[in-house]
Amino acid sequence: MSDGKTSIVILAAGKGKRMGLEIPKVLVEVNGKPMLGYLLEAVEASGVNGKPIVVYGPGVERVCDYVGDRAICVFQKEQLGTANAVSAAREAIKGSLCVAVLNGDNPFISGETIARIAEYHDQKPCPIIVAVGTVDSYDGWKEAFRSFGRVLRDRRGLITAIREAKDASEEELAVREVNSGFYVFDGCWLWENIGRVSNRNAQGEYYLTDLIQMAVDHGLPVRTFPIPLEECVGVNRREDRDIAEMIAQKRNK
Repeated sequence: MSDGKTSIVILAAGKGKRMGLEIPKVLVEVNGKPMLGYLLEAVEASGVNGKPIVVYGPGVERVCDYVGDRAICVFQKEQLGTANAVSAAREAIKGSLCVAVLNGDNPFISGETIARIAEYHDQKPCPIIVAVGTVDSYDGWKEAFRSFGRVLRDRRGLITAIREAKDASEEELAVREVNSGFYVFDGCWLWENIGRVSNRNAQGEYYLTDLIQMAVDHGLPVRTFPIPLEECVGVNRREDRDIAEMIAQKRNK
């Protein structure tokens, strides 16, 4: 990708308190490098023109110091969910035909994957593409994926929903296709609909996954793009960090 039509947003407003650390979550180190560093390198390697947008929040201003001139920092006044975070970046990426959204605590998304999914969106335009991984089991290190949203499909193989693990039935929890949290949106469709996302949920937050349901309800295609399972790894707990350390060390051998 080098046509400048794609903007990349990295969500980086989380804190590291779950891991017992008083630093921004995206600055937690994996194998000696902050997670955000891995993502910035991947974006640079992807060939997507323009600087990525890094969305940060109150109490994590150190993120901007780390980023320097490698990205444009945008402030999210209140942490009201992933859709709210993307909305904060709206002015910075106005006019982009394609908006890729990455979580700052998913360090292993590669530049090749970013480039391939952006190209796929060019070839098969649709409101949303969801990057997904498939586990062969939820045992061993893959137990970390038990908390991930499940990708639900109908008999034709079309996506019908992303079901968060805490809301899933036993049957749905057995699904082995998981949501990585990496999305690519059609820019026009995103801005036309993100304001319709509701916060009527237990957390009172605005979630990007609601856009998936919105597209499905309107009969619009939501495509999935398979990525290597290791690239889906997210770091929210100390146990997740241990898994990420193992993967990073294995990659460096």
